[in-house]
Amino acid sequence: MTRYVPGRRAAATPDEQTALLDRNQAQQAAVYGEPLGTVFGRVSEQLGLTQSRIAAILGLSSPMLSQLASGHRVKIGNPVAVKRLQALVELTAAVAAGRVQLADVEPRLVEVAAQAAVITQGTPSGAIIAPTAAVRIVQGLFRSVASAEDLLDAAAMIAGRHPEIAQMLRVFGAGRTADAVAHFESSAL
Repeated sequence: MTRYVPGRRAAATPDEQTALLDRNQAQQAAVYGEPLGTVFGRVSEQLGLTQSRIAAILGLSSPMLSQLASGHRVKIGNPVAVKRLQALVELTAAVAAGRVQLADVEPRLVEVAAQAAVITQGTPSGAIIAPTAAVRIVQGLFRSVASAEDLLDAAAMIAGRHPEIAQMLRVFGAGRTADAVAHFESSAL
């Protein structure tokens, strides 16, 4: 027997849940032009990105991206993430049209992830990227092209002639995020 608890709503039936998701996706289509699940799917397929990577680029958590994609949430609340999504959609269209080659996508993804939104009055919002976010972007770049072992081998090969570059490979390519953040913060202007 189900007990009534004041202030607690009864669980939605499957039909109510389906109707809610359909309504949320219709609202997403009104705001973004189509449901976000469709947008994320196209970005993922065209650019070869996982949902987790898309979330990281947008500056959202993976669970939040999943909720948006499934229609459990309607809107992206962060204007910086919305601007980044617009840039990803534009990049996706450019790749699909052949204006951007897949080899050129990764540097553009880094640019998208580093973007800051501008409020309509011209006040920067999120103009400074957090050190941990910056480090994770750089680590993602290194780790998307080589394993930690390969990056350490490359660092060893160039250390004599290019010690600073070798250090970057070791710290950002194969090191722990906390160590890379410390290096970033000590090197940042």
